[in-house]
Amino acid sequence: MSSNYEIFYFELHGLALTTRALLSIGGFEWNNRFPKNWKEEEKATTPLGKLPVLTETRADGSKFVLAESNAINRYIARKAGLYGSSEDETALIDQFYESWTEIIAKGLPVMRLKGSEPEKYTEQLAIYHETVVGPILAKHEEALQKNGTGYYVGSKLSLVDVHATAIVTGLGSLVGDESSYPHLWKLAQNVRSLDAVKAEVERFPIRP
Repeated sequence: MSSNYEIFYFELHGLALTTRALLSIGGFEWNNRFPKNWKEEEKATTPLGKLPVLTETRADGSKFVLAESNAINRYIARKAGLYGSSEDETALIDQFYESWTEIIAKGLPVMRLKGSEPEKYTEQLAIYHETVVGPILAKHEEALQKNGTGYYVGSKLSLVDVHATAIVTGLGSLVGDESSYPHLWKLAQNVRSLDAVKAEVERFPIRP
């Protein structure tokens, strides 16, 4: 008997699309758990007072609980064989993964302006593309083209390919378009075509 997993997160993609896709690609037995009374009851029971939280129930009945989406994603990727074939590959996967973290962190404040301050959103989006997304994704595009396998690192699917796909899918125009980053968009299309990933993308609506 192998482990089974529970991902505790809200009923939306958010930070959990990468995690859910990795669990499905890895062929693990897993299920979702959604908050019922987050602020008043469940928040205090989590390791760091935030979601997502992964709970692994092992064959002997013991439980391993892990918070922080990046830590969770790396943990699952290692178990699924999606974290490179050498120390060099793992380091390169981390390099590109972490630059996506910067894109998300600096993009969220821009996203929050879309509904409340549309004019400011348009202004800040242009600045964000010029100063954050453009310089980073130009390097990603260059690396994908140079590697020539359709993947970021090596010749097989890895954590960063799944993560990039989740972000492109979830944030869409916030990170540019196909004409600007054709190799990245091709990667995302290919990863989304995998049955395990397609099912997770379709689980919840993509927010505009």
